[in-house]
Amino acid sequence: MKMTVFFDVLCPFAWRASRWLDLVVAQRPEVQIDWRYFSLEQINTPADSDWRVWNQAHDYAAAKEGWETYRGLNLFWGAEAVRRQSVAAFQLFRANAYEARHVTKSDVTTREGVAAVAATCGIDMQRYHADVQDRSLLDVLKRDHEYAVAQYKAFGVPTLCFDDRNAVYVKLSEIVSAADALTLFDDVRRDFTTRPWLVELKRPNP
Repeated sequence: MKMTVFFDVLCPFAWRASRWLDLVVAQRPEVQIDWRYFSLEQINTPADSDWRVWNQAHDYAAAKEGWETYRGLNLFWGAEAVRRQSVAAFQLFRANAYEARHVTKSDVTTREGVAAVAATCGIDMQRYHADVQDRSLLDVLKRDHEYAVAQYKAFGVPTLCFDDRNAVYVKLSEIVSAADALTLFDDVRRDFTTRPWLVELKRPNP
């Protein structure tokens, strides 16, 4: 089966879901995931603002006061530069960028911090540095983000899309075990594709 997942490396919930879905794919290789970009920084700007993350320079100021650690442009730009070379390298970049952000607590908001992650992915770094000067790569971020909002009314990450209609935002408080990965995946997929009247499940006391 094919599905789309919208992600932002800066989000801890997206990180946990990424780890969970990698376990799912490892155990069920027929699950094919199209990883697409969604900017938390952009979605949290005022609706009437003309600020767009994909129009910013690499050393831009944060969109909101106090959001310096959520500047995501360089991560999206670097991810697409890596994917331009190899899908396999992109998958490794996604995992390593999450690890850098949420485990080792490295600064991955800067061009230099993102390049350090890219260097772990076995790519041509000379080509990488040229590609992160190419603003046309940011068209992919704009396309993905705007599609997520228009098609699914997405408001955060991770947003899992099982088809053109059925999407769900999943919020995990911890990493799912390998033993639970498939059961959780099947439950979520069944609940949100066969029960269109099921709008939201939420714990009042997480």
